[in-house]
Amino acid sequence: MTAVYSLDMSETAVICLDEAVRCEIRRELAVARAKHGNSWEVQSIANSWGDTMDDRETLAAIRLFNRTGSMFAGVICSIH
Repeated sequence: MTAVYSLDMSETAVICLDEAVRCEIRRELAVARAKHGNSWEVQSIANSWGDTMDDRETLAAIRLFNRTGSMFAGVICSIH
């Protein structure tokens, strides 16, 4: 099921939200590559997109990476 959003209720103004999310992922990946090159973390996120991570998970991961420089910035663990 595809989510749609209409700006002015005319059929010409319908935007597919799934495609908007995918465009944002591609933009964030381009930003990450421009700032950090094609690091293993950027490659890992890109390669997981559509495989082990859906669009929303991928977008969250690449945004975290762009904000912090690591996709593991939010990982906290303790070993006992």
